[in-house]
Amino acid sequence: MLKKRTPVLTSVVTILFFLIVCLSASAYIKRTSMLAIAASLSAIFLFYSKLQKQVKLPLIATSLFVLIDGISCFYAVNGRLALLEFLKVLVSFCYALLLLSFCKEKGRTIPIILSGTAALESLISIDLISTRLISTPILNFLGQYSSVYRDLPGIEPGVRINSMFVNPNVFAGTIGIGLLLSLGLAASAQSNKERAIHLVCLFISSLAFVLAFSMGALLAIAVAFPAYLLLEIKGRRIRLLILMLETLVITLLAAFPISLTSFHAWNGIQPVPMVCLVFGAVCLCLFDRFIATQLIKKASGHTKSLLSFTVALAAFFAVFLIAACNWTGSIVLHPNETLRRSAYPAPGVYSLSAESDGTPQITIESQNRADTTMHTSTLLYQGELASVTFTVPEDSIIVWFNISAADETNLTRVTFENETGSVRLPLKYRLIPGFIANRMQGIRANQNAIQRFSFFEDGLKLFCRSPIVGLGLGSFESELRSVQTFYYSTRYAHNHYIQALEDTGIIGFLLFVGMLAAMAAAVWFSRQQGVLLAPALGAALIFLAGHVLTEMVFSTYVYLPMAFALFAVINDCCGEAIPIPERFRTDRIRGFILLGWAALLVVFAIFLSCHVVAQNMSGQMTFEAYEEAARLDAFEGSKHKLSYILKSIDNEVDDETRQKADRYAASLEKCNAHSTPFYLTEYYMETGRPAQAFEMAQKYAAHMAASSNAWQELFNLLERYETDTPLYREGISALAQMREEWNAQNLGAITLSAENEAFLARMQEAT
Repeated sequence: MLKKRTPVLTSVVTILFFLIVCLSASAYIKRTSMLAIAASLSAIFLFYSKLQKQVKLPLIATSLFVLIDGISCFYAVNGRLALLEFLKVLVSFCYALLLLSFCKEKGRTIPIILSGTAALESLISIDLISTRLISTPILNFLGQYSSVYRDLPGIEPGVRINSMFVNPNVFAGTIGIGLLLSLGLAASAQSNKERAIHLVCLFISSLAFVLAFSMGALLAIAVAFPAYLLLEIKGRRIRLLILMLETLVITLLAAFPISLTSFHAWNGIQPVPMVCLVFGAVCLCLFDRFIATQLIKKASGHTKSLLSFTVALAAFFAVFLIAACNWTGSIVLHPNETLRRSAYPAPGVYSLSAESDGTPQITIESQNRADTTMHTSTLLYQGELASVTFTVPEDSIIVWFNISAADETNLTRVTFENETGSVRLPLKYRLIPGFIANRMQGIRANQNAIQRFSFFEDGLKLFCRSPIVGLGLGSFESELRSVQTFYYSTRYAHNHYIQALEDTGIIGFLLFVGMLAAMAAAVWFSRQQGVLLAPALGAALIFLAGHVLTEMVFSTYVYLPMAFALFAVINDCCGEAIPIPERFRTDRIRGFILLGWAALLVVFAIFLSCHVVAQNMSGQMTFEAYEEAARLDAFEGSKHKLSYILKSIDNEVDDETRQKADRYAASLEKCNAHSTPFYLTEYYMETGRPAQAFEMAQKYAAHMAASSNAWQELFNLLERYETDTPLYREGISALAQMREEWNAQNLGAITLSAENEAFLARMQEAT
């Protein structure tokens, strides 16, 4: 009876895990955190013996990483951002504990849950560009609790799917883990029925992964697949290799018609994606059952033949790739569709000509190194695509050709030339799906990849400000504009190793790397002991460790639960394999650690409850409420103090209130949290202390140096308090000098409004 109910129960938990991951968005993260903490504490005491056995080195290493993140909330430069970032980590750790309390030790339950979750997310994302019969009711339900899931576009026209999580890079990272686990579950299945179920999940995730076409995720999984083969037991490699190849081929064949028919803005039912999904899953199961089995039998015992086949296959793919990149032809431009192609011509004057049956338009742009970094460009030509002359600048590293047409137009040829030769632009790639061809454009000067280095560099600058313990979670977003050489908007460094250095310093970095090392050690030793899932877990870990090098995935609410659940699987299946002396494995020590986790959860729950109470209390908007909220709130006390200060500006207050506001202002002068120095500037101006006001104004300008909007708001504020005094004019002059120096030393430029410029000119005339 239990065996019959187990698959049903696992399916229910999979759906539940999917839902709680989706509903962990920022708007509900505090409420979700309290529920997750309560559920985890209940699990610790209800399933004490089971969780006690799960206290192994990988989970201990994970808890230390969580702990340093939590501690950083209390010294972070911006408590609000730090809390929001930490709650995502804490919730994910709680989910991992709950999964460990649900599963049997060293079982396949958690991998099945993660595989099923990834397949469900993939199914919804593919249906979002197809029939929407599945995605609509689910997203409508989720949309009642979070606006994230309302009015999703589904597709980035001509490029890739956006997915139900909007960000295809985060989606690909999440699905990649599930894909590798599905591969491992299918490869180690004990029955044909079980294998078929995992093959279906594998195909759904594989198709969604390809359609999302994230460069970072593709590079990471390209490393993970060979690593999986190397980690796999020698006698099982042939079977695994054939499974990988059949999945890859069928997935690409299914993706091709989808890209041809469904990669435009969604405007009605498009059955092709769902038909391809169903047909591809059936083909994979049939091929695997009736053809792959025969191939495996023939390949068994013929190692040299298999090696020759692998080399021949690699050579075939190399030849195919070369042919695919060079075999192109004419293309049909649909209305409101833009074809974007790139080339790398040398500097000089070029003439461009085209053949078409209509009057398409073209925009030609050039980018140098600075342009690719800042996502800007130099316009070379804009107008009808006919006989065109354009000049490529000396410092150009790439030229973009953007072609569009008002009516459906057949574009046969586009060529540009000068005295050194001619270049024919590739239009339609005959052997490559359109979305892959579009993503390939500009790969030698990819502006997203180049800009990543600016993120990395700025993250390391912030790390140097506090190298031991870091600036606290959320500090990259809070402090970024003070170190940027040009303005750009991002919340994360897009490299979690640098993010860990900047957030929690060398200590946090070592704990993050140590956590991954503990996972790797567990996988390695368990693989030597013959644990079937160990190779797949190792591949998933390699994928994760590689993907976080170039993406912000490890800071997102949809990825972290999947990552921590992967850590839970490794702890469950492989944790005991690490050679640790028995005296450190006693039930007493494990119980002490488990109760320590419970105590820390209780302590943090108290802090979080006080924070929520303080937030509600500040809604009363009285001096007494703000004062009590500042006392209670360990994370956002500065916000309540600032509210007290600002309220004192707008009201006639007694001496005691003014003195308290002054004390709060003095304590906040060291605070860098976003707009605090800006409001202190206003407070000191309003209360007749211009020297302190200009001191705060300069601090705000330095803190938000790269933001033109921040400078404009600051000068607008100061103009309101304009006085004809030497102190005032000197303060404005000092700020103007700061702006000029920043413009001279950096790539970007701080631009001011016409009113701001007139104000500065007036001040200079007065001086």
